Amino acid sequence: MPGIQIGQLLVEQGVLTKTQVNHILKIQKMSHRPFGDLAERLYGIDPKAVEDAWVEQYVRLTGVVDLEQQEIDTECLRTLNRRQAWQFHLLPINRLQENLNMATSAKDLVRAVNFTCRKLDEPVYFLIAERAQLREFLMKHYPVPQYIAQYAATMST
Repeated sequence: MPGIQIGQLLVEQGVLTKTQVNHILKIQKMSHRPFGDLAERLYGIDPKAVEDAWVEQYVRLTGVVDLEQQEIDTECLRTLNRRQAWQFHLLPINRLQENLNMATSAKDLVRAVNFTCRKLDEPVYFLIAERAQLREFLMKHYPVPQYIAQYAATMST
């Protein structure tokens, strides 16, 4: 499945022009630096805009899953404790091949990636779910009092 380039997304969002994207691509060929890093350095693009474009790129590439259609391996749920699951809006689903599949929402993807890179010692593949459904499943598998769930909803980026 062909992906969509970050530069194209930043043009769609009105953050960069096509001319700027072409300039960044030329520099990237010589420097081998990530596109977003160059956009930030050359044109002062806000890192949040680059993150947002990366999340959009990931969601367009992978799509959104229905958690009702996923088979949840209860052994995988032990990967995270209740606080971690709610704080980072992460739901371990199963292991396929050599990846731990975890659901998160588009809104929580960056924080989820940062957390798992620091704390888990295995490859993680992220499935994107609608945030409301993800929170339902978190409540089912990692139950907390409602006030904690409401507080966790405010912790996103």
